[in-house]
Amino acid sequence: INRLPNGFAFLVHMRADMLSHIRLVRDDTACRAMSDALMKKLETWIIGTLDLKRITWNSPACTIEKLGQYESVHAVKSWLDVKRRLGSSRRCFGFFHRSVPMEPLVFVWVALTDSISSNVQSILRDREPMENEHDAKCAIFYSINSQPGLSGVDLGNFLIKRVVRVLRADLPNISTFCTLSPLPKFRSWLEQWLTEGLTNSPANIVSAQAAQQLMDLVPEATTWTMALKHIMDSRGWTSDQPTLSAMEPVVLALGAHYLVNVKRSNCAFDPVANFHLRNGACLHRVNWRGNSSYNGLRQSLELMCNYNYVLDRIEHNNERYVRDGTIAVSGDDPYIARAMALNAKL
Repeated sequence: INRLPNGFAFLVHMRADMLSHIRLVRDDTACRAMSDALMKKLETWIIGTLDLKRITWNSPACTIEKLGQYESVHAVKSWLDVKRRLGSSRRCFGFFHRSVPMEPLVFVWVALTDSISSNVQSILRDREPMENEHDAKCAIFYSINSQPGLSGVDLGNFLIKRVVRVLRADLPNISTFCTLSPLPKFRSWLEQWLTEGLTNSPANIVSAQAAQQLMDLVPEATTWTMALKHIMDSRGWTSDQPTLSAMEPVVLALGAHYLVNVKRSNCAFDPVANFHLRNGACLHRVNWRGNSSYNGLRQSLELMCNYNYVLDRIEHNNERYVRDGTIAVSGDDPYIARAMALNAKL
């Protein structure tokens, strides 16, 4: 089938249907085994068949349409939304299979900025981007997506590194290559952590001052974890400035702790963190209210994170992370520093 016209695309879409079925019928072991076998075949067939292309507003309409269809991180609301993301000081690159030249298998959105971005809405809604791209100092990778049928096939790693090479050649003024990434499992982890019968507040994760400020908002709470759970379960706290001010240091500290110290085996528990750290990136900064959308609140209490691809450290970082789970850090984020100090004591 793979050798037939559009055969590769058919198999990718068929696997997407399998994965949808598995999510509904989790005990269908036969379908799961077929999906895993097909994934390995797709990995083999992809080798040597991918072309990197820049996608612009002048690209074929069917290609631009796929960007909206496959965008899973920051939803595309309209054609105007896509046009803005493909406009001045913006880039989009994708890998295309030679048998499906109009449909990106995986693609990344990039914003060219003068500093490392901390809020994704400032990128998505920016109506006055930089006039001269040669003044940009940073390339911000703010969304990476692949076709659902290629879930588990690691193309994002190769895509980022290829795009960095292209941008360095086109825009030598850019010296920083950084992501603005979600923490998709942070809130679900935190809610489970808060319901595991905590009777005493864990020491050192948050400062005593931050813990007290949070408890002052909930007089009946005897620990900051009780106060935090009460606020998270309430409605409208994101519109109350005193609550936001008290929540900020606590949520940032917990987000840094989650990224640095919550593990699956030796690897970061968070899938996005594991992806970038395995690729050799440095954990750079945790951003309060980095994604103020409903989805950002639902997934991560609006936190986002920067992973910094320091080019001369990538290979070394990758080796240490794969070998023993060592997380490389860049920047001077005090919350990450506190989490790293706690990690050294564990």
